[in-house]
Order: sequence, then structure tokens, then C-alpha cells
Amino acid sequence: MTYSHKDFTSQTLIERTDLNGQFIRGSCFSQQVPDSVIFPEGMTGVTFLNCNLENCVIPEGNTVIDCETRRYAVQNDGNGWEIDENNVPTTVVDYLHFFKTGKKMPNPADIPNKKVSERVNLRGD
Repeated sequence: MTYSHKDFTSQTLIERTDLNGQFIRGSCFSQQVPDSVIFPEGMTGVTFLNCNLENCVIPEGNTVIDCETRRYAVQNDGNGWEIDENNVPTTVVDYLHFFKTGKKMPNPADIPNKKVSERVNLRGD
């Protein structure tokens, strides 16, 4: 089975036995939960090129080239925020919008302590 140019969003591949040694280009494996284990234990020799691996744990012995590997989580404001190794929000996921438009970058300190019922529109559009 070829794994290139496919959408595996929110799927697990733990049961797959044909991944070792694969060259995978342009596929999406993104998960909603940070540090998701979706690949088989012991998977080795896989090269990921230009893939979306957000929130995925990549086992040692594999290569990641020009892939999206950020960790993020939806916060109490209903928006996705990149998180650090301690799961503390650092930067809003769509930060490029703020750079491109010159709008003030949202501050993680402004995330409410309690979950809101409706997502806060940080972009103002």
C-alpha cells in the first residue's frame, strides 16, 4: 500500500505492518490530541517528506523532512494554540494571519480560565 498523498487525519496506523522502510510524501496524519501515538511500535526506516504530522509521536529510527510537526491544543477560548513541552499555550495556531494583517497578536495570558460556550473570534473578522 502506498501512503503518499493520502489523508489519514485522526486515524491510527498502529496495526499496519507494511510501514517500515516506506518513503511517504505529502500525506496528512494530523491528530487533535497532542502526543498521539498512531504509528506501530518499532516502526523504523520511514522517511516523511512534506507531511502534516501535527500532534503525532514519531518513533525513533525514522526521518522527518520539511514536515509540520507542531503540538497544539484547543484552549478555553475555543481556539487552537501551539503548546510547549509542558502543554502551556504559546502562540495561536493561525499566527500568520496576525503577521500578514498587522493585527495585534493574541496573548496566551488572555485565555479564559473557564471554557467558553462559543469560540472567541481572535481575528475580529
